[in-house]
Amino acid sequence: MIKKIAVIFFVLILIVSCKKINLLSSAYIPPPTAFPNISEVPDYPIPTPIPTPPDKVEEKPIKVTPEIVPDNTVFGGYSKRFKYKNEWYVLATNQYEYDADTKKLTPTGKGALLKIGNDGSTISKIYTSPKDTVLDSKQYWLFLISDQLIIEANKVKIISLAYTTTDFDYTEDKNFIKGNIDFSLKDIFVVVKNFIEHKRYMESDDLINWRDTVTETTKTYKMPNTNHIEPNFLGRYGLNVIEYFMFYYKGKIFLYKGFKNILDEYPDGYKDPSDPSFEFYADEYYTIDYGKDMSDAKNWTTNYFPDYNGTKLLYVNHFAFDENKLYLCEANFGNSVYEYDGNLWQQKGKYVYTDKYFSSEDGVNWKEDTKPTSDYLKILTSDVILASYKSQNVMGGYNSPDATPLEPSYTELNGRYYRTFNATYPIPPIKEIKEAADRLETNFTITEEHIKKSGAYQLQVSSVNPDKAEESDWVSVIPNNEINSVIGWQSGGADLFTFNNKIVRLVDYDRVFQIDNQYETSLNLSKQYYDMLKTAENIEIYKQYNYYYLYYKAIADMLKMIKDKGNNYFYPDEAVTHYTFEL
Repeated sequence: MIKKIAVIFFVLILIVSCKKINLLSSAYIPPPTAFPNISEVPDYPIPTPIPTPPDKVEEKPIKVTPEIVPDNTVFGGYSKRFKYKNEWYVLATNQYEYDADTKKLTPTGKGALLKIGNDGSTISKIYTSPKDTVLDSKQYWLFLISDQLIIEANKVKIISLAYTTTDFDYTEDKNFIKGNIDFSLKDIFVVVKNFIEHKRYMESDDLINWRDTVTETTKTYKMPNTNHIEPNFLGRYGLNVIEYFMFYYKGKIFLYKGFKNILDEYPDGYKDPSDPSFEFYADEYYTIDYGKDMSDAKNWTTNYFPDYNGTKLLYVNHFAFDENKLYLCEANFGNSVYEYDGNLWQQKGKYVYTDKYFSSEDGVNWKEDTKPTSDYLKILTSDVILASYKSQNVMGGYNSPDATPLEPSYTELNGRYYRTFNATYPIPPIKEIKEAADRLETNFTITEEHIKKSGAYQLQVSSVNPDKAEESDWVSVIPNNEINSVIGWQSGGADLFTFNNKIVRLVDYDRVFQIDNQYETSLNLSKQYYDMLKTAENIEIYKQYNYYYLYYKAIADMLKMIKDKGNNYFYPDEAVTHYTFEL
């Protein structure tokens, strides 16, 4: 036995050229699960296209009340909202001191955790980091902003470490040495028994201070049994290997064992000498969707790594993954043929191409790539049988099924659903423009007040659940009364809340108007519809064209005024944190 192991390791060393990564190192705990880099300021939408003027509107009286704060502390860059202990919390990237006289914002903090009072009238600051803080380095921010946050009744938690291991049995049966196929491992059988998922959490009850749970939770998945009569991918008697790779990546479990099992095709290790030669390669691997019954071999899919310049895969040093791709690393390609020679079927072949890299975004479709160099790169190692080495592979791209779903941006009031229109620049006063068009007037003057109160035209309502609603189900809500408060447009839309039968919309001081080439576009559209007025077939069509003309002309006038005056000019006249709408 000792001699045999020595021979096997000698052959192995010749094959791998001492390149195997951590092949015989002691077991280790993988590094904590890496969170993707998160930009400190949310990616606001790029300038949106000019919309078609709304034909369906719903007029109703709207009372808008600004909530003014005496300490002039305001916020911008709202990035996430969530409910915890039946209260609303909001994350804001930036905190400012707002000078309403000069319309100047002075940064005073980063990464604000805010709580909205149960009546919706107050916003309390729970915590803020210093203004020069790099938020990617702040634990509370990374955990709370993550879509993997798990919110429970009295605490929140997030996976800090997720990795996998396997269980296997290793046996020898010398009866298989008697065959005539020269295969040094044909009497070694590895039965993969279980695939085990390990998780560790960080948790907090106050949302700011986090602790490691230390204790790992595990979940064991049973692998298919070997089948002596009709072998599955795990072999007739087991795998004839000294190592195999098994890991999780982006919703799939992967198993790669290298060369196929000769004994699956030749159960007693014997092949008729008069048979033709046969090829034997290591290009098969097996996958199953995460969540499916892993113990049923029928749920697994056989896949093939691509050929390289007419040659097939013979050897893989390791796998790896980064933020976007799974990598096949230091792969060798060549030819491998068994021929009958000297009373034995012997393997004859050679490496033709070595140290090649391939990558895949889905683990199924592969293309040649270069050596990965990402700082996020994680190495996936193999289970080495004779050394009893069990790999601990980080779960790449793992999304916890227990993560609390993100809150929708819409809100519900009296059985109807409300959202904000998602344009990045203000919509003109639709009611006034419609009235002017009906009076056959071809001139409408935009004022600064129209821009300062344009947020009053941002609400839309639907009677259909937003998860099922079409765009045509949303109707613009138009105030039919005088709006006494300044209510600025929320560039790119805004999340809404409902408190005491009132709708609440936060003021995001980072969401300035986004203007690109919309001025020219809206001006050209207005000219187009003005020309169409001349050929209108009847008075109703004339009114429709006139409405479109005035609408687009008003947008052009608003955009020019914003460009001329600057964004800050249209900030609120007082330090306002949010508005309430009574409909």
